[in-house]
Amino acid sequence: MNSLSRRSFLWTAAGGLAGLALGPGRLFGAATAPRIRVGCQANGFPLKPGDIPALLAALRQMKELGYEGFECNIRFVEPEFTRLAELRKQIEATGVQFISVHTSLQLAKPEVFPHWVENIAALGGSCIVISGSSPAEANHPDAEAWRRKSAALDALGKTCRQGALTLAYHNHNPEFAEHNAQINSLAEQTDPALVSFLMDAGHAHLGGGDPAAFMAKYSKRIYGCHLKTFKGGQAHQVGLGHGDWGFEDLAAAVAQTGWTGWLLSEEGGQPAAPDTAALGPDREYIRRVFGV
Repeated sequence: MNSLSRRSFLWTAAGGLAGLALGPGRLFGAATAPRIRVGCQANGFPLKPGDIPALLAALRQMKELGYEGFECNIRFVEPEFTRLAELRKQIEATGVQFISVHTSLQLAKPEVFPHWVENIAALGGSCIVISGSSPAEANHPDAEAWRRKSAALDALGKTCRQGALTLAYHNHNPEFAEHNAQINSLAEQTDPALVSFLMDAGHAHLGGGDPAAFMAKYSKRIYGCHLKTFKGGQAHQVGLGHGDWGFEDLAAAVAQTGWTGWLLSEEGGQPAAPDTAALGPDREYIRRVFGV
């Protein structure tokens, strides 16, 4: 029996999901009340795969700026899967919670994904974020493509749930085009018990969609929200509050629904040209607009 299977067996023997909340914005164990928390995607830092000193330095900077948790691409921690206990201690020593890793449907192969789930759980993460398939499929979906995509996400979600993690789908621009048509369809076709969402509200706006409407309709399935804005097109990202849109309407939907989850500043995304200067003002914007 492999390690993931052993975890699944012990999970079942202990009473399944009793006392554990895997939904958006919920902590493991029943003692802590759900609340909105503010995190930071590590894209804005000049990180390289396996460069743990740089990652830890980034986490300490996040902590100083008032961020509680972080998300990063799986490639930054995967090279360190051979020393999980040591790396977990190093991350926890920064005081910044390990929220999730980000990968793609193309990379989440059946032969590697259970291994990822096991190791991310061992590192203290609570979620694996999955981006969509190719731009061609995203822009020109058909009924069969959506059936396959939904089935693939449900299967990955089942593996995550067996490993005590949440699976969250991350959108790009096309899913929010035509009044949120694709993202709504994906929410309807996937199993709510297996698939949550990491809504990229910036990409949603770029696609011409309405992230506040998606929040109002599917708040119980939204694990977290990426917050970013642009000015004059996608090529020019600017700090929160200085772009072509703000997030006051999303904040109103959050307040109306009572949503609790992760609000994540996502600056930069280009390691060759990191943008850490906006992270402090971003944190102040989130505090001012969302009240957290």
